[in-house]
Amino acid sequence: MKIFSLRHSWPVILEAKRRESMLLAMALVFAVFTACDSGSSSTDPDPIAEVSSSSDDIRQCEELSDDCNDASSSSEKISKNSSSSQKSSGKEKSSSSVEEKSSSSEQGYSSVNNKNSSSSVIESSSDSKKKCEENAVDVDSSGYMVFTYQCKNGEWKTIDIYEIPQATSSDAHYDMTEQFYCNGYPDCEYASEDYTDPRDKQVYKTLTYVFLDSSHVYRVFAENLNYGKQIMKGSLNFDDDAVEKYCYNDDEWYCDNGFGGLYTWSEAMGLPKACDSLFVDSSSACKDSFVPPEGHSEKFGFYVQRQGICPEGWHVMNGREWLRLNDVSHRGLSSPIVWHGWNSRGFSALPVGYLRNGEYVDFGGWAFFHEPEEFEAKRAKIHYISKQSHREANDYKNIAASIRCVEDYEDTLWE
Repeated sequence: MKIFSLRHSWPVILEAKRRESMLLAMALVFAVFTACDSGSSSTDPDPIAEVSSSSDDIRQCEELSDDCNDASSSSEKISKNSSSSQKSSGKEKSSSSVEEKSSSSEQGYSSVNNKNSSSSVIESSSDSKKKCEENAVDVDSSGYMVFTYQCKNGEWKTIDIYEIPQATSSDAHYDMTEQFYCNGYPDCEYASEDYTDPRDKQVYKTLTYVFLDSSHVYRVFAENLNYGKQIMKGSLNFDDDAVEKYCYNDDEWYCDNGFGGLYTWSEAMGLPKACDSLFVDSSSACKDSFVPPEGHSEKFGFYVQRQGICPEGWHVMNGREWLRLNDVSHRGLSSPIVWHGWNSRGFSALPVGYLRNGEYVDFGGWAFFHEPEEFEAKRAKIHYISKQSHREANDYKNIAASIRCVEDYEDTLWE
């Protein structure tokens, strides 16, 4: 209706306005340009909606004849937008995944589904092109997208779209300076003396906590264990006589910079690989040589101090020791690095995620830690921290997760 009204009143308006100043005449040109638009509102149009303007609106614009074409450079924009809209409004519309990547500055572009596909020819509505001379080529960029155009039959055609590869947060190396900061300060009230692993001379920061019943003080690593030989995801050959670890993204930087190694449950407990799918001591393939200290009988459980792959005199953090931290919010356990935690307890958890089914997943959202307690033949206890909570659960033994080590201490509950 907007265009219809303008068409029938145009001769009268034009006759009156020709007697006025040049400024008023320019206003008329702007009015014509507005009439050619597909009924857009006063708010910024949605990019996809603009690409999909109807062919009826285009024909109405053309019926304004000379006045629509006399709008100088503005008329060229209208013509190109109309042509691009016809191309994009039907079955030839590009995939939504590419459209979502386009910013509002790219709203007139149609997209090539396959990068670097010069066989695809899609009309462009860019108003920043150089003069269109037959077979001329022009290159433009917007954000991380690079567009290549070629002039064909007086119009610019998109012949190539290239997306510049960008590192995501899960691929980034971080400044770890503030990894152990507590509430924004470098000193933490729970900090204890550093510990050097005699096996590889790696130094770990430690913390001292008191159990909720005040019965014991225990000392725990403030960072994930990083011990063993790195293997790659998808590895099929394992050595039960050596400690093997994964590093997030198969990048050793993560192992060596606070995120630590990722281990399956059997590896963490110092058991043969077969124990990831068998109950311990249920088969000759899953034999356990662990002998509890004198006066103790359990090999696994809530209170068990199971050395696993921790240094001599230390054990894999168990359920009771995790329980000590259950009154602390997830942000109170989280390092400032990556997920910006308060780290009020100095635990400095990092969301390195875990390795499941041959893929590294949940980096930036989760921290998983194995516990020394079987649940089923293929499942065991695991402690996890997310942006919402931290708790205990049962998960598959063969996922590769983090390890925290606790210094051995006398505990009458483990009997």
